[in-house]
Amino acid sequence: MIDHVFLFIEPDGPEIARLTAMGLVETYRRRHPGQGTANVCFCFDNMFLELLWIEDAAEARSSRIARTGLYERSLWRQTDACPFGIAWRRTLPGPVIDVATWAFSPPYLPEGISIAVATDSDDPRQPMMFESPGSTAPAEWPPEKRGALQHGAGLTTILDITLTLPTTTPPSAALNTIARHGSPSLTLCPGESYGMRLQVAAPGRAEDMIIDFS
Repeated sequence: MIDHVFLFIEPDGPEIARLTAMGLVETYRRRHPGQGTANVCFCFDNMFLELLWIEDAAEARSSRIARTGLYERSLWRQTDACPFGIAWRRTLPGPVIDVATWAFSPPYLPEGISIAVATDSDDPRQPMMFESPGSTAPAEWPPEKRGALQHGAGLTTILDITLTLPTTTPPSAALNTIARHGSPSLTLCPGESYGMRLQVAAPGRAEDMIIDFS
């Protein structure tokens, strides 16, 4: 089960205002002490969208964080790094996403807790792929954490994720595994540049909403 996707933006970038202009509401903002990043998250019933940026470049480039490639990904406009990330969560019963991983222990997590990051993410041209420490969908979170989700805009679940990679960057084995077993569906497409498109169920509207980052 796909838990969330992220996109690197500039600090408080225009993407936030664009989403709010579409009727979406922020669910929460969070800093990641020691990792050098901060985010704003927009939660839907089944998963959430995270907009991520660098707040402290020194922390993001530190030896404890460096292997994630977060700093390099934040510079995607100047490099060929992928600005996107995909996190899955274990949901039983359900398919297990079985890929090679390494244990990432960021300073903001409690001692003994780690994040399993796909080793294929060592290639910054691939999205960052990792298993979320969380195990439940936003709709199952306590009301004080999930808020009203996106119901005020007539939106419920993300139905489909389309991820575009440059034609020079074929999907890695881990990314193909996530695409085969992930839910909602993850469609991989070749293109001229990186892009992500989310199809969101909108039972309160005439048609589904499309959120496009390309």
